[in-house]
Amino acid sequence: MEINYVFPHAIATVDMNALVDNKKIHDTIEEHAIGVPEETGARVWDCKVKTSFENDELSMKFAVEHVDFLKAVNEQVNQYMVEVGWYEPGKPNKVTQCWWNKYDERQHFQEAHHHGVHEVCAVYYVTNDTIPTLFTNPNYYACQTHYDNTPGREMTVNKRHFEVYAQAGHLVIFPGYMVHAVPYIRKGKYQDSDLQQKNRITIAMNFHKYEEDLITRVENDDGKRYIRPK
Repeated sequence: MEINYVFPHAIATVDMNALVDNKKIHDTIEEHAIGVPEETGARVWDCKVKTSFENDELSMKFAVEHVDFLKAVNEQVNQYMVEVGWYEPGKPNKVTQCWWNKYDERQHFQEAHHHGVHEVCAVYYVTNDTIPTLFTNPNYYACQTHYDNTPGREMTVNKRHFEVYAQAGHLVIFPGYMVHAVPYIRKGKYQDSDLQQKNRITIAMNFHKYEEDLITRVENDDGKRYIRPK
């Protein structure tokens, strides 16, 4: 019998530590998060998190200070597009939305969601965390509950989740339709030491071929609205 595993879904991980200054990124977010209430994320998500999501001024302030980071990410995303066969010559994807998230102790949770209107997205991990990002198998029928999904006994087809663990300086790139989440901390699944993890910090990004990208916005800024680094 010949079995063909068809229609895979591409998720890439990239070690960016040699390409970006992760400590500078970390320090910037810590500084920008001062005074931002934990409830900012609760406006749109079912979790407590300090975030620059839907705060254009905070997000652009970060972009102004980290243009090199955005350029490095753009390069990796377009390399991903080339390798999976989605790249259109002369129409590179560029980061159009970028927001940071700071999850405090015992709040490392994000409900399942997707970025479906964007063909490609990315998450950059600023800090280490032993609570993973879970990507849900888009082939729903393959992982229905009447199949044996016991951890350790899953097969390629009926695997329910793909786990990506947060490693500081690492980038994960994925199609916008991929449903992903950060699970509640539950004893028995994760070690007790995980309950002491603090300050999970991530940067989420969406990409587009035709919308005005963040780097262009920074370059066109007259210097009056956003503070440029010295």
